[in-house]
Amino acid sequence: MKLGFLLLLPLLAGPPASGPAAVRVTFKSLTKSAYLQAKKGCVTAKPRVTFPLKKEQGLIVIPTAKGQKTYQDKSLGTDNDDQAQFEYAGFTPQFGYHIVIAQLWERTQTFLVDESGKQLEFYDNPQYSPDMKSFVVVSSGLEYAVYPNVTRLFRFKNRAWQEIWSITPKAWEPSQICWTSPTTLLLSRKMWTGKSPGNTFTHAEMVIN
Repeated sequence: MKLGFLLLLPLLAGPPASGPAAVRVTFKSLTKSAYLQAKKGCVTAKPRVTFPLKKEQGLIVIPTAKGQKTYQDKSLGTDNDDQAQFEYAGFTPQFGYHIVIAQLWERTQTFLVDESGKQLEFYDNPQYSPDMKSFVVVSSGLEYAVYPNVTRLFRFKNRAWQEIWSITPKAWEPSQICWTSPTTLLLSRKMWTGKSPGNTFTHAEMVIN
């Protein structure tokens, strides 16, 4: 079977019972030239952000239905493994989430906090689909094991972001990813198999079915 044929991947992580229907993601291999051409159609979408809160004396306080969530800077300027520095990156009125960026020991994380107090944690910033109904977030963790090696898809439904699909590959890392339509993404993969692990890249189009 040729590489250009479609490879269907099953849903690896199902959504909550009350969430949207499970999805499948179809991967279609692309040549490098086809990938670079398609990449010209990548779309960057960003939600409107406001700043109703601010950090004071190293402390961010977010009010929620379950009480205050606090993020306090700690052990700044040291090599302690509990060091933490937090940035309040705003609030998305469209979705009802506060955004906090955490600079932690050997890693950076993004937290999305909703009015109920639920917190979503990522190792990179979400990339929103052109219609603003979904986002993808990736993390490369084969070479640097502090991070998980995962690609995750979320969809906004019932006033909350819900995970609808994820993949945790063992042979490749997500290197670059972008949206070209509300249901299509382009992915560049760093391969860790073959004769030159870590130095070979393959490319694919991802279609959300």
